[in-house]
Amino acid sequence: MFNLQDITPWEEYPYPIALSRRESEGVHRIIYINKAFIKTFANLQITPEKSTLEEFFGPLFEEVGLISFQFMANPFYLLTLPFQNPYKVHIFIEEKIWLQFPQWFHTERLASLGKLAGEISHELNNPLGGILLYADMLKEELPQNPRWHELLDKIIGLARRCKVIARALLDFGRPERGKKEWVNLNDIILKIYDLIAEYQVFKKVNFIFKLDPKLPLYYANPTQMEQVFLNLFTNAAEAVKGEGTIKVETKARDDRIVIRVKDSGPGIPKEILPYIFDPFFTTKKTGKGIGLGLSICHSIIKRHGGQIKVENPKEGGALFEITLPLATREALREDVF
Repeated sequence: MFNLQDITPWEEYPYPIALSRRESEGVHRIIYINKAFIKTFANLQITPEKSTLEEFFGPLFEEVGLISFQFMANPFYLLTLPFQNPYKVHIFIEEKIWLQFPQWFHTERLASLGKLAGEISHELNNPLGGILLYADMLKEELPQNPRWHELLDKIIGLARRCKVIARALLDFGRPERGKKEWVNLNDIILKIYDLIAEYQVFKKVNFIFKLDPKLPLYYANPTQMEQVFLNLFTNAAEAVKGEGTIKVETKARDDRIVIRVKDSGPGIPKEILPYIFDPFFTTKKTGKGIGLGLSICHSIIKRHGGQIKVENPKEGGALFEITLPLATREALREDVF
């Protein structure tokens, strides 16, 4: 039997902690709660040795591990760990605090995403394959009307882009190296712009391109780089609410390539800048996004040995800067193997 004095250091922990004893009927009787617990759940009338966790939170405490749940409409994470049989320790962490933790804390959630992404990818690929098939058939049977064929090419391109997005989500949950080749990043940027230019959110957006004509070829996975620019352009267009300016700049600098995407929007609040690339971090309303776009960009750029950062320039808006190192002979040799 442990002594409660052994756990008094928990009083100073900033996270709500509860110690429970599992009873024969399957409930977890509360033995101890720390100051942070009392402060966070101040509206609960808990009496140690008499109250059970199930009375206040429901059946969340049987399994050891990490789960998410909601309490009074606020999202929480609950980490349950074995202590001394039949005791368990439970750590409650608000989601807004959880997002400040290092990225590896999201491992369990990402594992679930990887499984779900496989199912989503399978469900999307079948109808998208049908769209591509029928669009190709229409293109063959319709008269040689340039405008019709241009619109069909857009449909085909966007359907293929959807397949790429589904694949990118799958790769995010279960990363793969992907095939690399020598690509012109200027061409990829313009290709993505041409693909999305007539989409509703981009119709009133003024794109300004300042692309270095001497930009060297870059050794990359072209599909993944397309995904990066698609995400950055989409985020920028949403930031300016479909009516503003997006400036895209590329520049060769000695041993690296620098790419900047700047919008004329309101910028990013300082308090969320450190978490902007975290998985599942989003300020969008429910149903408008799940916070994976920028995290996918970060993952892709990192896999290419580069860096992506964001800042709010003095003149306003938000600026995303990508730095990509030019491939060395050693890197190319390693990529072959």
